[in-house]
Amino acid sequence: MRPITPSSPDSTSWAITRALIHQYQWFHVTLGLIGNGTFVVGSVFFLWESWQRAGTWLFIIGSVGMLIGSIGSAIVTYERSKGRDPGDVDNEQEAK
Repeated sequence: MRPITPSSPDSTSWAITRALIHQYQWFHVTLGLIGNGTFVVGSVFFLWESWQRAGTWLFIIGSVGMLIGSIGSAIVTYERSKGRDPGDVDNEQEAK
């Protein structure tokens, strides 16, 4: 697998992806909150044997939601620590 550099054809798509992750930070927070909610409801469903299957799926879905939300938030935090603003798709900063 070749690395993505500012001069490679894939750098533009990476810059756009980075910008989308930045601009929709609210999406990561919302996904994390929904994940937390389904995780809690799924955990409560484990208390009744007849609801354990639904609880298992809610538990899994909630865990995935929290994971995706956390990954997105981590990327935004990393990008901001590099001095990049939301929506910044300038490849010149990649060269620094």
